[in-house]
Amino acid sequence: MKFSLLACMASVPFAAAHFKLMYPKSRGFNTDTMTNFPCGGMSQSSDRTKLPLSGGSFPVALEMHHATTAVEVLLALGNEPSDNFNFVLTPTFQVKGLGEFCLPHVEINEKMIGRNLTNGMNATLQVQTNGDPTGGLYACADVQFSSDITYEKPPACTNNTNLVATAFPEAAAKRNANESTAEGDAQSGGSSTTSTSKGAAAPMQTAAWGVLGAAVAGGLAIL
Repeated sequence: MKFSLLACMASVPFAAAHFKLMYPKSRGFNTDTMTNFPCGGMSQSSDRTKLPLSGGSFPVALEMHHATTAVEVLLALGNEPSDNFNFVLTPTFQVKGLGEFCLPHVEINEKMIGRNLTNGMNATLQVQTNGDPTGGLYACADVQFSSDITYEKPPACTNNTNLVATAFPEAAAKRNANESTAEGDAQSGGSSTTSTSKGAAAPMQTAAWGVLGAAVAGGLAIL
């Protein structure tokens, strides 16, 4: 089954190959507007995914459509953040492989965002990649932190056997994914639609990633 998925994905033309944000629930997916910053051109959703207020982390699940991708996870606080995604939750790293990919524990705490999360606080998560040859691809999820729920692994949080995730060296990790190549170098062409993340890349936790079976230097927490 895994080989059939890989064969199917590999047959998709590069220009049509993107990524999908599977969890938290995405604002939407439009291949024609994914290069538009912020949020791939998708409007704010009234259907916010509730994330646990306690525990200090939540999962982010993706579906990868590029053989090699630079990925970054950003956050903006507030009801309607516009383009102010100034908190780097996961510095830019590399994913090799196609299909399901999950970060089971994306860390968030007061040190990272400069304030305490409160019950009912709204925010928007943005995942951005290097998917466009001279810029980035963007997908957003509108979320709300809640004391009414606890951490739970969503069904979408799985990892395809053939995927490998690797932390970039520090300089490459601090480069926004939409300004990076899949190998962590600076893009030569650049893009007029760039991230507004202002903070330095937050330090990654050290652990292996479940069925990926890869010990990532400065990696993320396992379930």
